Amino acid sequence: MQRSSCIALASVWLIAACASAPGIDRPVALDPAYAVRETGASKPSDRCGPEFISDHMPKSLVAFIGPALDGPFRPACERHDACYELREQTQSWCDDRMRTEMMDICAAGRSDGSATGALCRARAGLYFSMVDNTFGAHAYEGEAGGRIAALEITAAPVGELEVCVTAENHTQLLQAYVVELRTSDGQRFSREPRIKQRSVRAGQSAVMCAGSVSSTYWNLRRLKGPVQVQLLAARPETLGLAQDRVIVDQRTIALPVSGTN
Repeated sequence: MQRSSCIALASVWLIAACASAPGIDRPVALDPAYAVRETGASKPSDRCGPEFISDHMPKSLVAFIGPALDGPFRPACERHDACYELREQTQSWCDDRMRTEMMDICAAGRSDGSATGALCRARAGLYFSMVDNTFGAHAYEGEAGGRIAALEITAAPVGELEVCVTAENHTQLLQAYVVELRTSDGQRFSREPRIKQRSVRAGQSAVMCAGSVSSTYWNLRRLKGPVQVQLLAARPETLGLAQDRVIVDQRTIALPVSGTN
């Protein structure tokens, strides 16, 4: 069985197994004025699970599968959806609060450490993982953004170039970053991560190092001119699935003088 199929079956099993978990609400204390604004941003269709379930499926089907998807967590999911809609807090803040509330619901209903309690926590973790990513960024809405907060240029081993970039996410939503190095005439000779992309939550930063070491052709001798360092971010509307990235920051650096022989 393919890995994706196993994950899907495991997710369904967790949802079904936790369907009988207690419906105990444990909301995190909020500033009263903010709580009022957030409540005003809520919609009747807010619930656990993807938005298309409530917006595009027949009402009879939603009424049938909705309770199984919600389990004990619907109030927490409703507040999470409203938090995304209001967008006064960051995506990460909304996600973390939902996880805290779901875990508190599990603790309140199954404090004896029974199997159902473990399944409830596993389900809460699953729901959190479904939003703390580019899918959540798509739902939160916003634009690709970020900046190069710091650069560290080295020449190690001898004759090679390495550039370590501190990518800072100053936006409200999770960003998926890639660092690329290009020659003075625009040829890309390094990318980090090489295959995927680095997810950075709102308000956080990550260090990514790219260079000529992984190339069988490029080195300091062949590079010669200045190098372009580009920080690219996936566009949130693409769900991070397409190779649709935009440059959010870039720098031009001179090559190290030593170690070129």
